[in-house]
Amino acid sequence: MILVMGIGPGTSAWVVPEVEKMVQECEVLLGGGRALELFSDFQGETYQIKGNLREALDIANRALSQGKKLGVLVSGDPGFYSLLPVLQREFPEEEIRVLPGISSLQLAFARAGVPWQEAELLSVHGRPLCSLPLNLHKPLGVLTGGENTPQKVAQYYQTYGFNPRIFLGKDLSYPEEQWLTTDAQQLMGMTKDLSNAVLLIYPETISEKENNTCEILPPRLGIKDEEFHRANVPMTKSEIRVQVLAKAGITAKSRVLDVGAGTGSISIEAALIAYRGCVYAVEKNPEAQELILTNQEKFGVNNLRLIRGTAPEALVGIPLMDVCIIGGSQGRIHDILQQAPLVPGGRAVITAVTLETVTKSIESLRKLEYQDIDVVSIQAVRWQGLNEDVHLAQALNPVFIISGNNKPD
Repeated sequence: MILVMGIGPGTSAWVVPEVEKMVQECEVLLGGGRALELFSDFQGETYQIKGNLREALDIANRALSQGKKLGVLVSGDPGFYSLLPVLQREFPEEEIRVLPGISSLQLAFARAGVPWQEAELLSVHGRPLCSLPLNLHKPLGVLTGGENTPQKVAQYYQTYGFNPRIFLGKDLSYPEEQWLTTDAQQLMGMTKDLSNAVLLIYPETISEKENNTCEILPPRLGIKDEEFHRANVPMTKSEIRVQVLAKAGITAKSRVLDVGAGTGSISIEAALIAYRGCVYAVEKNPEAQELILTNQEKFGVNNLRLIRGTAPEALVGIPLMDVCIIGGSQGRIHDILQQAPLVPGGRAVITAVTLETVTKSIESLRKLEYQDIDVVSIQAVRWQGLNEDVHLAQALNPVFIISGNNKPD
């Protein structure tokens, strides 16, 4: 039998009585150095879990094969980023009993006096920073660790133009416990050691003490053309826009680059779909730039960034993106694809209205070793009613959509 027991945030004052009781019933105890120190009076065998997890699992297997009752101590609560899933996979036939503890994030929310029933909880210890949502709609609790320090987390948000408020706790429950209220811009520049701190990150539009969450605008795939401000700037029609966005494969956390954004119709819809990510709209036409900002305000998207300039030069300084949509290239499609800051395996989608652009796009994707290259052509026909009995066809210009995946690492 395996007892997986949460010891809380660190000191003995936060160990629940049931865990203290059950530890004494074990014959073998596995845990980190600090965890084992909490039970220095334990009379059975103890083994410290260090960097070699395989060694710890072998010790556990040997104890179980000898019929001994095994206890595994984990920090915080066993149900939140602990060894519990590993033990369940390693010993599927063994009876495993879980005793909860108080997690560091529970303590952090309590210290902040903030309800956390609506919060999202994540860990970036050993996980990429891109797993974090950028555009927050509710409080986010984050466990940091390893190379992903609080400063690195703050820098990640700043890189994409976000500056959320952050409540930071370090060495929770210990005499040297620290608390800090700051924001991403300030935190990224701090030089003090804040490793393994917990972070409470708040949406920029609400305060730490507010219990409500931000309104999430619903995705509106295929917004009617007449809803956009457009003036004399060309705009991708809704029938084509839907297909482009479908080919882009945008998810809630996607980071999207829209080159030649025009009125911003694709950028707006992409931002509504990627409501937890962000969209960078690159546009050189001053009139179109103002239309993008006008449409952004109309549709209430706060995760859209306008980049004024011509690609590929304007792409310098743009952070890594998951998707690149190219609607205007001025004959420089190869240079744009080459300099687009796509992550390995990222997706490129190109629209074209001439055969020459189609040919250049396919050639460029091949030269740059894109995979799964796909080409479709679409011609939509709208039927305009002259009266109740007569409708005439209004054919839109045919559009090619070329797509492919950037080569992975």
